[in-house]
Amino acid sequence: MHVLLTNDDGPLDDKACPYMKYLVDEIIKSTDWELSIVVPNQQRSWIGKAHFAGKKLTSSYIYTQRSTESKSLDINAFDGPYETPQERDSTFQEWCLLDSTPAACADIGLHHLYREKPPIDLVLSGPNFGKNSSNLYIMTSGTVGAAIEAVTHGAKAIALSYAFNNLDHDFDILKEAAKISVKLVAKLYKELQLQNGKVDLYSINIPLIESLKLGQTKIHYAPILENYWNSIYEPCSGERGQQQFSWNPDFKKVHKDSLKDTSHTDSRVLLDEGISVTPLKATFNVVQPNVGEIILDEEDEEESKDLDISKLSLDSTILLITLPEEAYISPAIKQAFEKHFPRCSITTDASVLSKVPTMPTLKVFHYGDYEELDIDLLSSHPDQYFVCSYIYRKALIRKHFLANTIHHYVAKNPTSALKTAVPESYQLEVDYAEFLDDALDDCYELREELEMGEKTWIVKPSMSDKGQGIRIFKSVEQLQAIFDSFEEDNSDDEDVEINEDEDNNGVIISQLRHFVVQEYQSNPLLLSHYDNKKFHLRTYIVCNGDLKVFVYKNILSLFAESSFKSPQPEDIDVDEIPLTGHLTNTCLQEGTSPLVVPFWDLQGLSQDDKEKVFRQVCQVTGELFKAAVNIDKMNFQPLSNGCEVFGIDFLVSENLDVTLLEVNSYPDFKQTGDDLKGLIFGLFEQVFGAIGELVEGRDNLYDPSILVPVLEQVSHGW
Repeated sequence: MHVLLTNDDGPLDDKACPYMKYLVDEIIKSTDWELSIVVPNQQRSWIGKAHFAGKKLTSSYIYTQRSTESKSLDINAFDGPYETPQERDSTFQEWCLLDSTPAACADIGLHHLYREKPPIDLVLSGPNFGKNSSNLYIMTSGTVGAAIEAVTHGAKAIALSYAFNNLDHDFDILKEAAKISVKLVAKLYKELQLQNGKVDLYSINIPLIESLKLGQTKIHYAPILENYWNSIYEPCSGERGQQQFSWNPDFKKVHKDSLKDTSHTDSRVLLDEGISVTPLKATFNVVQPNVGEIILDEEDEEESKDLDISKLSLDSTILLITLPEEAYISPAIKQAFEKHFPRCSITTDASVLSKVPTMPTLKVFHYGDYEELDIDLLSSHPDQYFVCSYIYRKALIRKHFLANTIHHYVAKNPTSALKTAVPESYQLEVDYAEFLDDALDDCYELREELEMGEKTWIVKPSMSDKGQGIRIFKSVEQLQAIFDSFEEDNSDDEDVEINEDEDNNGVIISQLRHFVVQEYQSNPLLLSHYDNKKFHLRTYIVCNGDLKVFVYKNILSLFAESSFKSPQPEDIDVDEIPLTGHLTNTCLQEGTSPLVVPFWDLQGLSQDDKEKVFRQVCQVTGELFKAAVNIDKMNFQPLSNGCEVFGIDFLVSENLDVTLLEVNSYPDFKQTGDDLKGLIFGLFEQVFGAIGELVEGRDNLYDPSILVPVLEQVSHGW
């Protein structure tokens, strides 16, 4: 790898540029990188990505030798400067000095110097003398400016800054900082190669503290702290009475403000004596940040490859993924696993499970379809075999079980948020259409409601998905007609193989017995920006072990195909109501591009309103899983060696109240679409961060501001 090293602090100097030589020595000592160095010929901090337009630039050259391992007082000594390059042996490192800015150094280094070497693979800017955390520092930083300049030339770049607490430059701390820097840069360079343009560069901040230690100091992805200056100048009087302004930034105020902000940011990570890594686009926009701790060790890291089972080591942690390679979530799962389990392997060979009983220290996390999970192994080796799904969860994912779970829980807990978060519901058990009348006799409350004719209702088959079989009605006669139509649609096709992909919202009544009838929610929140289309919130819920429950904050808004119109009596009288304005299932929108919008990006809804809705989602979700484990312990059984991602759908009313619609196991992530695929990558990055505790007993590596905890079991109760 050919690395171009630059900075904004100028050539080596004990006061202005005290850190850079340690990094150069570590690169030469521990890597095989080809190293070229181009820096300004004087201190150029606070200059951002500036160029001296119209100025002709001149180069000069200095030479250094690698320092010894002993503490040296002249570590920043150099030979030069010379006007032209000098002939030196391989023990010397050449530094090119330019009478310009850091951005110009990146440009000249990329295009005009060292052409006899291979093309530049990475531009590394720094280590800066001082931190570049928070937007006040990062937006003016010449160090970050040089990295951004490199990106605008198509290069990959990393900015590196050292945060110091005092000016006593400790030799051992600086050596350790350089060691960590090289390892971290190598890791992030690999990530840049995999990002496909989603991240342009990384900004690293390393604290120069006594506890700094490779493998011990935690490294976290973090967004930039948003903070603000007062004026960074103050008025003063000139000799001739002219009005002048002197440089006087209030650094103490900036520091005090950062202490008050406890959110997860680059500044907070540094205050907590950690290393921050911020992914950036070269547009001054922070991309969706990665999260979690980055684990480094002394071993060289290699690209993850499919595991050779015959060479399996005794003490291993393995991801077994049996999903199809082309599955929407396969790349996200692999990338998340590699990030949080960097020393572990991935395989698609299910024969690895046969090794579990004979290798007591082997651990396998299996991500595959429900039918592919080894139930026997799950119970016989719970400390070695971990899976992506609970086995018993009908209490939530079957609509009539869900209604029953909530009904009994609310009866015992009348103040629960679930009482108002679920529409009035009734259950019907119907084998054939002709038996509907008997079913209504058993469910006489529903019959009475229908005979009154004051409400509109919706019927849902309990075990169907993708919106199949959902109908809207108002009377007993209309409900009977619906069931008759189900049988008519399928009576002539009993011997025909059914292609589920071609199903047109039908249902086979002879195969489904249980139906849920609910009062239709006729006052959904409608936003004019989206043509007043009805929408629901697809919320991903992560359950971990026995039992922690999290809400993934990056919720999706899934819109119906056409604008909403509340069903009127004259509409319901027709044989079948057009459902395109009522059903928000994207899988039903054939021939169109479904409208899917991140919840937090919705137009026409204030931030306060969004926060209100999100708080309800979290509260209802916590209560829902509390109900499941307390009411139907047979049909919802969390596993200490299992986790699961559920997709829960919520409807938001015009009053900003949320209504729980349904719970989906193995949710269809494809409905997110390609444009928002990054949200799913972010989800699984959080999931595998949480799984670190489940599989290896490590501290959770998820970000609680993104994967929000809503329920955690304590002692033996709730």
